[in-house]
Amino acid sequence: MIAITKTHIPQVRHALVVRPELLRLLDEGMRAKLTLVSAPSGYGKSTALSQWALQRGTLVAWVSLDKQDDDWTLFWKAAVESLRNRADGFGGTVMPLLAEGPSSSSVSREPAMTALLNELERLPGELAIVFDDFHLITLPAIHQSMNYLIERLPDSIHLYIASRNDLSFPTSKWFTEGKLRRITTEQLRFRQEEAAEFFLETTELRLTAEQLDQLYDQTEGWITGLRLAALSMERSGDAARSIRRFSGHQQHIADYLLQEVYRDLPEAIRDFLLQTCVLSQMNYALCEAVTGQAGAQRQLEQLEQLQLFIVPLDEQREWYRYHHLLADFLQTMLARNAPGLWERANVRAAQWFEHQGFVEEAAEHYLAGRQYEAVVRLIEAHMNELLSRGRNVAIARWAMQVPEPYFSDRPLVELFYLYAMVGIRQFDVVPDRAERLRIRFEALADGMDKESWRNMMGEIYYICATAAYIGKDLAGAADYFIRGDAHARENSFFLQGGNNKHFSVGEFDDHLSYVNDYDGAARFLTRMMDHWRDYENHPFATPMYASYAKLLYEWNRLDEAEAWINRIMQATRFAPTASNRYQLVLAASRIQQAKGNGREAASMLERLKLMIDSPDYAIFMRKIEAEQASLAVRQGDLASARAWMAACGLSHEDEAALGQVSEQLAFVRVLAADGRLDPAMSLGERLYRLLTKEDRLRDCVHVLIVLSLTLHKAGRREEALEKLEIALRLAEPQGFIRSFADEGPALAELLLTIGESPAAEARYARQVLRTFTSEHSPRRTKIHCFGRLRVETDGGETIKWRTSKTEELMALLLHHRGETASRERILDALWPEVDVERAGAQFHTTTHYLRKALQRIGLEGLVQHAKGGYRIETSRLDCDLDEWERLRASAVQAEDNAADQEAAELIALYGEGYLAGHAYAWAEPTRNRIEGEFVGVLIRLQEREEKRGRYDAAAEFVRQALAHDPLNERLYERLIRMLVLADDRISAVKQYEALRTMLRSEFGMEPREAVGKLLERV
Repeated sequence: MIAITKTHIPQVRHALVVRPELLRLLDEGMRAKLTLVSAPSGYGKSTALSQWALQRGTLVAWVSLDKQDDDWTLFWKAAVESLRNRADGFGGTVMPLLAEGPSSSSVSREPAMTALLNELERLPGELAIVFDDFHLITLPAIHQSMNYLIERLPDSIHLYIASRNDLSFPTSKWFTEGKLRRITTEQLRFRQEEAAEFFLETTELRLTAEQLDQLYDQTEGWITGLRLAALSMERSGDAARSIRRFSGHQQHIADYLLQEVYRDLPEAIRDFLLQTCVLSQMNYALCEAVTGQAGAQRQLEQLEQLQLFIVPLDEQREWYRYHHLLADFLQTMLARNAPGLWERANVRAAQWFEHQGFVEEAAEHYLAGRQYEAVVRLIEAHMNELLSRGRNVAIARWAMQVPEPYFSDRPLVELFYLYAMVGIRQFDVVPDRAERLRIRFEALADGMDKESWRNMMGEIYYICATAAYIGKDLAGAADYFIRGDAHARENSFFLQGGNNKHFSVGEFDDHLSYVNDYDGAARFLTRMMDHWRDYENHPFATPMYASYAKLLYEWNRLDEAEAWINRIMQATRFAPTASNRYQLVLAASRIQQAKGNGREAASMLERLKLMIDSPDYAIFMRKIEAEQASLAVRQGDLASARAWMAACGLSHEDEAALGQVSEQLAFVRVLAADGRLDPAMSLGERLYRLLTKEDRLRDCVHVLIVLSLTLHKAGRREEALEKLEIALRLAEPQGFIRSFADEGPALAELLLTIGESPAAEARYARQVLRTFTSEHSPRRTKIHCFGRLRVETDGGETIKWRTSKTEELMALLLHHRGETASRERILDALWPEVDVERAGAQFHTTTHYLRKALQRIGLEGLVQHAKGGYRIETSRLDCDLDEWERLRASAVQAEDNAADQEAAELIALYGEGYLAGHAYAWAEPTRNRIEGEFVGVLIRLQEREEKRGRYDAAAEFVRQALAHDPLNERLYERLIRMLVLADDRISAVKQYEALRTMLRSEFGMEPREAVGKLLERV
């Protein structure tokens, strides 16, 4: 749609039927975040909203959507342009971020949305934003951003969405909280008295009450149906006969009535309608180009006067569109009855758009007119421009509709098409076409410029390598990759594509999810890494290093795996794309978990979230958080796993999806750990069927293992053993070890049963069990002092405290960190108000309870009596307080990125604070010291962000510090200064007022004069 028409409120004729109740419902939307106007076509959604918007005194920004807006950048640009019409200068901080796609930050999921929210916050007064025809928007990234925006909308901003469908993102929470209003078909349809008024005011027809009742029953208040009926009856002259024939479903009614209306029109108008119906919008010049006749403006105005479902798109009435029902009807008639005219109208429209510089509109019409040569010409001529504007999806969609012969002499376009097919997993079309392309161009070696031919063949060999990999011909893939490197330029199309910021097709980054022959994979990966050893920054070398490390890890060669990962992560020239970072850190985290370094494994994943810089940030976060949830289950942190399960948006009723295997498998694992066994098995079985069909060996094994554990937990032991035997049968030829060993002791019992049985899988089960024997003894104890005290084994078993004093005694002994606490000191700390004799008795009982609690999870001898007091044996403990001290010392000495990583770990570790949830007086000095250290970490981070010019991020760190030290005047001053530097005057003034209120109430004083002067700089 031409941009100028998208942001004007459509002009409607004066409403002859006054609908105060509907307008009142729309007014109520100004007390909510979102008003959803949802109904099928023809119920007057746009008319009602435009009437309300024109009457409303509050500012209204309007966005009319069409199919081309199903693009993240274009959608939000249209929204910002509409807001800019209502507020001069709006969008200055937003537009640069929109150009980079859905996410361009490693800190925020939606930086563009955050910038948009900040600018909306600064707008004076209330504002309504209307999105019309939202059902045309199907892109998940847009829906996710819209959901993000609505969640955080300022109270003064209200969204109105008109759609034929319900929204694809969850809205029930907003409805429950009163933040969502719904206007549905029931409210939009005419009531019986309104239908009668409509016929009285808009027609010369004088229908009887019985006829009106019959007509109303047939249309059920469908506004467009009533308008069509009125037009039909006026032209037929026989209202009774028309009403008798007026029956059927809405689409049948529409087709019938439109036919009735259409056939009675003058021939000149019928011809005009037929030829221009191919246009999604039109002005007189475009209509004249399409029809080949002058006088189009008069025709458009005449159609408007006849009320023939034509909608003005701007106040000057220069641009129009047909009502969707009329356009659909006319296009069906034209394509069926006059295909030549259909083609000619589209071609003429395409030529006009191309001449005006509207390349995308031109391409759409050339496609509709089957002018494939012109489509390919446009793609080739404008590819770089379109790609730079992020129109990859549009180019791919056009290319997919063009028959193969039209690409024969345009290899770059065909290459883009083939890569598009790979991107949407249409693998089956790639190998044959890639091979034909190779043969065709190898034959041109003597007929082309040598350099051009060489460069082109490099590109073609790369796509042939991709095709060979798709066919799991790993030797062929390696051959073609090496030939591609020998021919292509360093800035080749293929290599540039490999260095993009997007989430890649998983089969090409996580090779072991696709390749079932692990010995063959080892040969392929080592051959390619040897070939690329001199340039580790090759975009496809890094994921191969990660996959080889995963292979060694699966074979339980952990030290070798760690060495490979360290080699590439410490290299100065590896390709640091988001996908590469993701694969490397995922492998490294799993290796650390397998080596018993659970905290480091978790910390790696948390740091990874700060490294991702991608338009597909949300996709990466979903996958990283799923990995964190799986790790949490293995580490016994069920609370974190449950929190992920509640927030991830997945359901056990979802269809299994190849692009979501890691998330859905994590979901099954958490469901099972939470005791929701039937839902876990339901989704797990669907996943297994999908993965079996797709021949994905590794993931089949993983699902079978989780299903086995789930069945065992449900008491269905025989079925559990059957699943595990299948997993062992699949895994043995490839030498899988870690897939079983990572499940820990929970799986050992089942493996032991199989190992002692006559089953064919018994020998391999015993081999896997040897790994368990070496790894799971002796057991260590994990102590969590940050947050609520938690004591657990590596197997995830935790202490259930019998009394609060039992828990406090454990906390006190841990607080002394291996040093002896005298009996008197313990009594004074835990029973200060109790006499010595009774306190001693209670201490004896509490000590007994503590030892029993530790004994129940296999931790005998942890509490020791020494030198008249008691101590905790620390040699078997991994305490997070020790980790805090280590990290804090390291962070002080580290610089730049290393310091940021250490600080991120400290923040993640601190959580709610030292022994949070307990008011232990004896712990208060340590708690205050650690909180002070934590605030110091936040301030160092703020200072680093300030030096980098990232003032919004710096301000956020100060806000966190203030939450822990709310009476610190200097922190307020820091925050105000950051907000001033970020040019956020409103927030700066709010913080100044908060500081003044705090100082007056707490200390009876005013802010320093220097703080007030800061505000003068804005």
